[in-house]
Amino acid sequence: MPDTLALAEFTAGLSYEDLPAEVTAKVGALALDFLGAAVGGSTTAEVATLVDLVRRRGGTPEATVLAAGFSAPVADAAFCTGVAADVLEHQDGYRFGGFHPSHTLPALLAVAEHVDADLRTLLTAAAASYEVANRIGRAVHPSATRAGWFPIAASFGAAAGCAKLLGLPAERIADAIGAAAFFAPAVLIESIFASPSAKPAFAGQIARAGVEGALAAAAGLTGWREVVEHPRGLVSVLGGTPVTDTSAAGLGVEWTVLDVHQKRWAGCRHTHGAAQAAIELAVEHDLDPDHVTAVDVETYDIALLLVDRPVGAEPSTVACTLSLPYTVGAALTDRDLGGAQYATARREDPRVLRVADLVRLRPAADLEARYPEFTATRVTVTTDDGRSLTRLVDVPAGDSRAPLTADLLTAKFGGYAGAAFGADTADRVTTALLDRPAGLPVRVLTGLLAGSRA
Repeated sequence: MPDTLALAEFTAGLSYEDLPAEVTAKVGALALDFLGAAVGGSTTAEVATLVDLVRRRGGTPEATVLAAGFSAPVADAAFCTGVAADVLEHQDGYRFGGFHPSHTLPALLAVAEHVDADLRTLLTAAAASYEVANRIGRAVHPSATRAGWFPIAASFGAAAGCAKLLGLPAERIADAIGAAAFFAPAVLIESIFASPSAKPAFAGQIARAGVEGALAAAAGLTGWREVVEHPRGLVSVLGGTPVTDTSAAGLGVEWTVLDVHQKRWAGCRHTHGAAQAAIELAVEHDLDPDHVTAVDVETYDIALLLVDRPVGAEPSTVACTLSLPYTVGAALTDRDLGGAQYATARREDPRVLRVADLVRLRPAADLEARYPEFTATRVTVTTDDGRSLTRLVDVPAGDSRAPLTADLLTAKFGGYAGAAFGADTADRVTTALLDRPAGLPVRVLTGLLAGSRA
């Protein structure tokens, strides 16, 4: 069976009853995490500009743009919510694929609302989307990153899940996956980490591509049904391992979604080991950032390539989330690294920027040898009284091997959604996604998070 079609057959045949209890729990938690990230990012300057462009364009109101106070055509709604969920880099990730599988969720959420699906139908489509995207992402990682491409696996996972929500059979789901290739962006990874303010648009486009691919298939158009496995297809062109060897086998047996991490800290995942080490040292030794004289960070090659990015005197939200020096400066100063650390007052705080300027990165052979199994980072902080303090973090908080506790997960969501819509609304959404009641319409959840935040 061709691999694209194998992924489509799996998607078409999957039911909520097929999902192991740990998978349904994980998918619900990932959806909650995604919604918090989207609400949290909704008022940043970058997101406000991109969403306003869509608002002014108009169109048939088919699906909610979260935390924006309006609805839009389904593909536009997916784009806007995808942009918001990406900007703070507080969404989930798959370390074996080097990408964010939650980039599928804006597409699924918009289509599910549009077709009036219930929550369990959405979560089933999400489970399928994560499995499709993760297998494609795993097949091209890390070769795609090293060649300069961001893995766009989520577009194809989103297309599969959206096509399932539209009720398409396996052959048409394969068409949706293949059609998504004509809508998916070609994302240069350096363009992301160069930190232009338009950067969050790539996440919106990945989601939009999934919607458009599924809608095209539903309208009767065909897609390239060998897009994944063809010798000149996606995996091969990105220098990856054939999916026949690594990915299609085990569908419904191996659940890659269980390896997806949820971020304890906001910012690029490659900064988290250093940020966590800085926070732990600051708390343990009651460090005063004004007395720090040097910060030495040892890490693995991909982190050096992507996040060794100093920031200037007036850095943007995007620039700070992708800068290991900034995240360490904020972490040491505030002993935390969430959405608040990317607000204007913190990004421009001289105390934070002074510590950020002290950070120096260098490679470490022992840490490189452990990647991608471990995103290990070693931080040494020197103070003006002669102390030299070192901390190694090999598994940052939120990894599947060090998962967020239920309290941390709900506090993270509540910190974003509660601040925007009140504690009662945050609690209602949390209960719905963690308890997953039968028959709850998706539009109830989107309605709770629809209005413009204060």
